[in-house]
Amino acid sequence: MKFNEKKIEDLIKELNDAPAEQKSEKIVETIQSIVDENYEEVINQYQREFEEYSASKENDKKFGLRSLTAEEKQWIDRAIKQEDTSSLTGNEIDYLPETTVSYIFEDLKTAHPLFQYIDWAPAGVKKWFLSERSGKATWGKLTRAIIDQIEAEIKTLDLEINSLSAFMFVPKAIINMGYKWIDRFVRTVLLEVNEEGLETGIIAGNGNGAPIGLLKDLEGSVQSGVYPDKTPVAITDLGPDSFGKLVLPTLNRDGKRNVDTIVIIANQNELDTKIYKATHVLGFNGYVKADNYKNFVYVASPDVPANKAIAYIPKKYTAGISRMGIDYSDHYKFLEQLRTYTILTYGNGRLKSNDDAVVLDITDLEPLKPIVKTEATVNGTVQTETVEGA
Repeated sequence: MKFNEKKIEDLIKELNDAPAEQKSEKIVETIQSIVDENYEEVINQYQREFEEYSASKENDKKFGLRSLTAEEKQWIDRAIKQEDTSSLTGNEIDYLPETTVSYIFEDLKTAHPLFQYIDWAPAGVKKWFLSERSGKATWGKLTRAIIDQIEAEIKTLDLEINSLSAFMFVPKAIINMGYKWIDRFVRTVLLEVNEEGLETGIIAGNGNGAPIGLLKDLEGSVQSGVYPDKTPVAITDLGPDSFGKLVLPTLNRDGKRNVDTIVIIANQNELDTKIYKATHVLGFNGYVKADNYKNFVYVASPDVPANKAIAYIPKKYTAGISRMGIDYSDHYKFLEQLRTYTILTYGNGRLKSNDDAVVLDITDLEPLKPIVKTEATVNGTVQTETVEGA
C-alpha cells in the first residue's frame, strides 16, 4: 500500500517540532504510524481469513498457506519470534531455508511478464554456466586446439557477488497468528520487494554491485565496474523497412541464426502511445492490430527510459538467486508492536551475448498507415490504384 503523502508531511513536521530529548521516541512513533497505516488492510484481511480458517478448518491452499518443514519452523522461531536464538552468536545474517527461497523463487518467475522470458538458474546455485552455444560442429580428429577453443567459450555467472537489500516490518498481530501465516506474510513481502528490485537490475543494472542490465553494453568500456549504456538504434517502424534493416541483422547475426519471437520492452506510456500506433490501424470499428512482421511480444517495464525500447531474444538473459538472508533489530520500542528487518537477496544476471538485445530509439517511430486499394473500370479496362492512408 502506498502511504499517504500528506500524512508523511504531517509526520515529518511533528518530528521536526519535537524537543531534542523526545526525538528518539518521536522517530519510533512516526515509524509505528507509517507501518500501522501501511499494513492495516493486510492485518485486517489476515485476521478475517484466520478466523474463517480456524472456524471452518478449510484447507491451507485456499488461504495461500503451506505445510512447513522443521527447519522452516526453527527459522521462524529464531528470526521472527526470537524464541530460539541458540544458533545466533552475533549480528550475522540469518539465511532463509532453501525450501522457503524455492517457493519465493517460483512465485517470482511468474510474477512479472518479463520474468517469463528470462533464463533462470535454479534457486540456491552459487555459480551457473551461461548456456550460449558457440561455433559449429566439424568433422576431424580431436585436437588440443579444439578443446582449448571450447573451454575458452565457457562462461559462468557468479550468483553470490551482488545483493539486493530492502526493509521489511512484521507486525506482532501477524506474528501471533502462527507459523503458516508468518510464512505467508514473509513470502508475500519478499516477493513484492524482490519483484521490483530484480526487474530494475535486469533492465538497468550497471554491473557494479548489480546485474548487467539489458540497456548496458557488454563490449563497452567498463569504468570502475560500471558498464556503459548501449548506443540506441533509431527506427521509424517495426516492419521490414526500418526494424528489419537496422535491428534484425544484429539479432539474427546476419542470417546465421534463426530468430522468430522477439520481446519488445518499453515503459507503459510508450507501449500505449508510440508502439500502439505503430502496430495498429484505425478502422471503422476502432483500432485493429496489424499482423506482426515478426512474432513480437510486448512487455512493460518502468525502468526503460522514455523514447527507448529494447528488442530482446527470449531466454538469452540469464539470472538467478543463490540465497536470501534476513537480519533484525529490536532497538527502541520495536519489540512492543513490530519488528523491522533488513532483507538481502543474493543474485546476479547478464545477457549471454551482447547481440541478444538491441536498444531502440523510438523517438521518431511513425504511426502505422493503412494501405487502401481501389479499382475502377475506365473504357473497359480495370485500373488499380494503391494509396497509403493518412
